[in-house]
Amino acid sequence: MKARNKISLYVIVLSLIAILSAGTFLSMLSVGDKAPAFTVAGLDRDSIRLSDYKGKLVILHLWSPTCPHCREANQFIPIIMAPYKDENIAYIMVAIDMDTSTLRPVIKEDKLNFAIHGYDPFDGAAKTMLDYKASGTPSIQVIDEKGKILAMDIGYKQLKKFLKKQYPTK
Repeated sequence: MKARNKISLYVIVLSLIAILSAGTFLSMLSVGDKAPAFTVAGLDRDSIRLSDYKGKLVILHLWSPTCPHCREANQFIPIIMAPYKDENIAYIMVAIDMDTSTLRPVIKEDKLNFAIHGYDPFDGAAKTMLDYKASGTPSIQVIDEKGKILAMDIGYKQLKKFLKKQYPTK
């Protein structure tokens, strides 16, 4: 019986070490770090690269047109972004779905025409989501003009607060 308890204890300890190690690995990307480069397929162009927007504040919005939470956020995003339309901001929305047939109708219906639209074409692996350690959709990352992460994995309410802080006169 004691041998079985020792084995159980070892299994528990090893499991905890594995869980803690995985957590450390997943949290290696943080605010202040250089943003991971990405290239995704563009909806109205061949591709969209983070490097194309150097010198701009980039808002990277990872979403899915079939996600109810994303559709809820989409109701507020155009309102949140309207005061900043003349600012040096690139709002990039990357859909993680492989099926892009619903993308254009949702963009039109949700009035997201102000954004740059792309999708993650990596055979459903959602590489951009993984690179940015997004916990799910919707997930918004803010990247400064030099490519450093200012905010990561935030929602639309946090984005609104962030922009008000960055642009206090708006």
